[in-house]
Amino acid sequence: MRTKLLFYTLAFFLISLIFSQITELFEKEKLKKLRYQSGVIQDFTLIGVNSDRYILKGKKIVEKKTGFIIDGFDLIYKTPEEDIYIKSDRGIYDKKRDTLDLIHNVRIFTKDMKLKTEFLTILVNERRAFNSSPVEITGKEMFTEGRNIFMNLKKETLKLEDVRTVFRGG
Repeated sequence: MRTKLLFYTLAFFLISLIFSQITELFEKEKLKKLRYQSGVIQDFTLIGVNSDRYILKGKKIVEKKTGFIIDGFDLIYKTPEEDIYIKSDRGIYDKKRDTLDLIHNVRIFTKDMKLKTEFLTILVNERRAFNSSPVEITGKEMFTEGRNIFMNLKKETLKLEDVRTVFRGG
């Protein structure tokens, strides 16, 4: 009787060990198939220094394979001349194309100017921006509206179509 009990106990432990090893192999195979999809950071601040300084804040940033999705996009771009504030409800950065699409309630502020639009694409490396939606530009003594904006951020030039400007005071 003792021999049978010892045999069954040994057989049970041996079967448990084999089952454990097989389960571990299956888990390792499943882990090999896992691929990184995305990462999420809530309430972030990113400070960078290139030729100028910038501070990017947001409510949420999601990293995808192709780029980043930023909710509550809030950028302060610091130059020696003045600070430029860029805000929008959402920013989508595409790594391959090196573009930043600002979506919904886009606002760009400087000391003397305020630009408002619903969508703006920025070619980051080329430092150019454009859109095909309506644009409002407000200055100290003027209000301009139009559409199809094109900005060269290096040369600080701006082109706008279907322009209507109102000058105030002076």
